[in-house]
Amino acid sequence: MMNPSAIAKFPAVGRVAERRLAALDEIACMTDAMMALAAAGDWDALPEAQVARDAALRACFSAPLTDDNALAAADKIQQLLRQNEALVRKVTEAKHKLSEDMQRSKQDYKAVSAYLA
Repeated sequence: MMNPSAIAKFPAVGRVAERRLAALDEIACMTDAMMALAAAGDWDALPEAQVARDAALRACFSAPLTDDNALAAADKIQQLLRQNEALVRKVTEAKHKLSEDMQRSKQDYKAVSAYLA
């Protein structure tokens, strides 16, 4: 019986490689949609979108690309990294604003409680 880890994956070529590159473009669109969710404050939908994007990324990199397609893929990956950094910034800003809002609400609650006492 062969050792499963000894099986080498063949690189994606031809139409398979083209589909991989197209999948990277679709993942970029998914990231844009996630940015729109964050901008709209739809925090409930964002984790589900993240799970779908992660699955798409894993599927996209299930086999290596040839050197010919690796440069195009690298450019697309750089774009995805920039998008992801922007998404993380937006989520971090929202988290910070929420923290400030919670602090302000606590102060308002204390003030109202003190007035009513």
